[in-house]
Amino acid sequence: MVMSRKWARITVPHELYLKIKERAEYRKVALWKVILDALSFYESITRKAGGIQELPNIDKAVWYMEKLAMSVGALKASPTEENLQKTLRTLAQIRDRLGVNVDTLERAVNDFFIVMSKLPDDPVERHERLDEVVLEVNMALKSVLFEVLYRLVVKEFIPTSQ
Repeated sequence: MVMSRKWARITVPHELYLKIKERAEYRKVALWKVILDALSFYESITRKAGGIQELPNIDKAVWYMEKLAMSVGALKASPTEENLQKTLRTLAQIRDRLGVNVDTLERAVNDFFIVMSKLPDDPVERHERLDEVVLEVNMALKSVLFEVLYRLVVKEFIPTSQ
C-alpha cells in the first residue's frame, strides 16, 4: 500500500527561493530535495563531535587558498624576483603549517619564473613555452588547493571506521 505524502508550504525570502531554484535546476531535482540535502548536511556537521567548533577550519582553509591563489596570480601577472619569493614563502607556510605537499607547485612556480626570464623572440615559440608553463602552474595550484580543502574541511566530515 502506497502512503500519500502530505505537503505544506513555507515562506522564504525571494533571494533564498532563487538560490534553491538555481541549485535544483542545476542538479535536476525538486526544490524540496535541495532543502532536504542542505538540512542533512547541516545535521551531519552539528552531530559530529565538536562539529560547529570545527567550522573555523573552513575559514582557515579559504584564507590559505585565497592567499596562495593571489600570490600565484601576482607572480603570473608580474614575474619578478620579489613576487617569486613571496609565493615561495606562502608555499612554505602551507607546507609547514598545514602539512600539505607543495613540491609540485614549488617546482612549477620556479619553472614559470625561469621560462619568463628567458622567453624567445619568436612569437610562436614564445606562445608555446608560455602555454606549457602556465598550464603546469595552474594544474599544480589546483592540486594544492584541493589538498588544503581536503585536509582542513572535507576530511573532518568523512566518518572513520570504528
